[in-house]
Amino acid sequence: MNKKETSEIRRQLTLEKSAADRMIGCYVTETKEIVSRFELSLSLLPEDEKEKYLSIFRKVLTGGIGKNLINVDFTSKQVSEGEEQKLLYSLHKGFTANGENTERFIAKAAANIPGDEKCLLLLMHQTYDIPAKTKENGSDNVFNFIICAVCPVKEKDPGLCYVSESRDFHTKAKEYAVTAPEFGFMYPRFDDRCSNIYGTLYYSRKASGGSAFTDALFNTPLPMPAAQQKDTFSDILRASTGDECTYDLVSSVRDHVSTLIEDYENDKFAEEPPVVTKTELCDLLRSNGVSDEHIEAFREEFEESFGKGAELAPQNLIEFKKIELKSQDITVKLPADKSEYVRIQKIDGVKYVMIRVEGEVECNGISIKIG
Repeated sequence: MNKKETSEIRRQLTLEKSAADRMIGCYVTETKEIVSRFELSLSLLPEDEKEKYLSIFRKVLTGGIGKNLINVDFTSKQVSEGEEQKLLYSLHKGFTANGENTERFIAKAAANIPGDEKCLLLLMHQTYDIPAKTKENGSDNVFNFIICAVCPVKEKDPGLCYVSESRDFHTKAKEYAVTAPEFGFMYPRFDDRCSNIYGTLYYSRKASGGSAFTDALFNTPLPMPAAQQKDTFSDILRASTGDECTYDLVSSVRDHVSTLIEDYENDKFAEEPPVVTKTELCDLLRSNGVSDEHIEAFREEFEESFGKGAELAPQNLIEFKKIELKSQDITVKLPADKSEYVRIQKIDGVKYVMIRVEGEVECNGISIKIG
């Protein structure tokens, strides 16, 4: 799924548009014990309560594709021989609270929730009448899907609360509140505005990649987590280019990434999110004067870390929203579009970072004179 398809489904999860019929919930302890089960008909809930549940499911469809949201594909072998895709398919085709497949799914999901927190496991079924591209044709397809959300349940600070009966303040009884979902997924995927029963869209709030949860439910490896991709790419670029890893080179990579993302966000007709390939990066290094020897070293380390045909999300490679220069004792931050204001230079054997300024300059709040 791309950002447009994700947004289209997310827009259906509102009070005005939602056609969700049933929802199942389980309260799971730190030891993965299910201590409570419930089934709700969302149409019968008060609007404020229904909106709270829908807002949880909307969050499962929030974030960057390739970062918080990962398109997971089931292999042909999994479809023909495995049980993961078959279980999800049976759930979305026949969603019942006490069915055998529902029991299997809940038991498997609850037992593999990462961490040691109390959690609320939610599973909702919804139908979406997909509008045709031309209004005169009306609805031309129906998309049935399920959304799963795993939300930590945390103890609230009881504090002192006003008691109207006695007109004074007392410590409130211990309460537990449901927080934003940490993990979740939607099945099937909504690809090209059609149902794709061979794929699911996985959500991770911290972009943490795979876990016991994804292993149990999908049984397929997930890409390296976004933060780890960034660290790995930084290590590869620094180690492979050696003394050719200059400020200008890093700025060029950052500018390239920023342009890809900006063009995609500004293109109303763009469908697939941009990706960065090994060949593209090698060409970028070459255009910045990096030697063939260092380019070959970069190519080898890139393939070893990400795979030969890897296509990476540009936002996972390098920080593109700001410029941050660090030394042992000093950190300098600039807006992303001010890279030309910086000069890195060595004078008499001493390294200097020089920044062009415009207008007044203050030191500890006091305007100072320069020159």
